[in-house]
Amino acid sequence: MPPPLLGVVTIGQAPRPDLVSVFSSAAPHAEVQVVGALDALSNDAIAALAAEATSYPLLVRLTDGRTAEVGLHALHPLVTMRARELVAQGAYAVVVACAGDFPAVDAPAPVLLPGRIVPAVVRSLVRGPRIGVITPICAQQSAAEAKWRRDGFDPVVTWASPVMHDELIAAADLMHAEAPELVVLDCMGHDEQVTAECAARSGCAVVSAQAITARVAGALVPPSRVVPFKGSESLNELSVQGVRVLEERSRTPTP
Repeated sequence: MPPPLLGVVTIGQAPRPDLVSVFSSAAPHAEVQVVGALDALSNDAIAALAAEATSYPLLVRLTDGRTAEVGLHALHPLVTMRARELVAQGAYAVVVACAGDFPAVDAPAPVLLPGRIVPAVVRSLVRGPRIGVITPICAQQSAAEAKWRRDGFDPVVTWASPVMHDELIAAADLMHAEAPELVVLDCMGHDEQVTAECAARSGCAVVSAQAITARVAGALVPPSRVVPFKGSESLNELSVQGVRVLEERSRTPTP
């Protein structure tokens, strides 16, 4: 019997070996397939999307190594289309690789949104509302602050692109000065290396949207292929379900 399929939709372009690696490590029993919302688009088409006015720009990574800023609402229908394609191929669940305030994605299987999962986990880790949040771009800072305040936190928000080391240094130094209880790397491109460097320089506890989402996805996907969920599942319920599974695992003694 083939392994269960875990689909991942990046808001930019595939391949993304970094996402394949982190989700495969979290779900070693699953086949991980990463596709991009912009895979079928030409450079001109992507440039046209990036030129559209938006109140919520998102950083997207392209196959040639470049990045662009594209509005959330322009990306949403493209992400939805790719998620449905993955479900049609048998995906048990699909992850949208965006930690922003992404709208619900209508697909006939669970769709995990980091923007809903990560605050649920962070809430269980901190005693108070004061946290640090590092978004990937300056233009997303105000939207990120508004989102995290709606989620019940009092955030110190700054930015650092996953590919701009000087921005990471500046962001970590700000967190060192502000000393929040926890720092959240609020971008699916912030990997384990970025997390470790930010923690070392800031002196703060640091978690990443990438790692949290991968672990929840790994806990949700079954060890063998089964019939996927039918109908649209509540994203908040999925988040809680994944977190509860992780908590149960942490309480189970290691042989």
